[in-house]
Amino acid sequence: MDRTGPVIAYYDALCPICRIEMDRYARHGKDVIRLEDCNGDMPADVDPDAALGSLHVRLPDGQVVDGWLAFIAIWERLPGWRWLAFLTRPAPIRVPLDRLYRRLAPYRPRQTCREGSCKT
Repeated sequence: MDRTGPVIAYYDALCPICRIEMDRYARHGKDVIRLEDCNGDMPADVDPDAALGSLHVRLPDGQVVDGWLAFIAIWERLPGWRWLAFLTRPAPIRVPLDRLYRRLAPYRPRQTCREGSCKT
């Protein structure tokens, strides 16, 4: 996995928790991370339903990772967060965290609409 260069994070912008977390990462600049709402247009190689099910990240080499590996790909690039990537990368830690994340992700809060996207 490429651990340098900016990534593109495909995340659920209708989830307030996801928005807060991704906005925190985005403060580090577009040379580190670019955010894409998976509720909108998506690249052909990223399934929108899968992206709504778990965070997806495109690495600088074009590879797409999801789940806990997606978080690791982001944290590796962020000053002050690299320790978390290092700590959770080993499989005995990463695999259970990934399973837990995928089990809990469907229960995240979601807005039912955004400005301009709801019909009244």
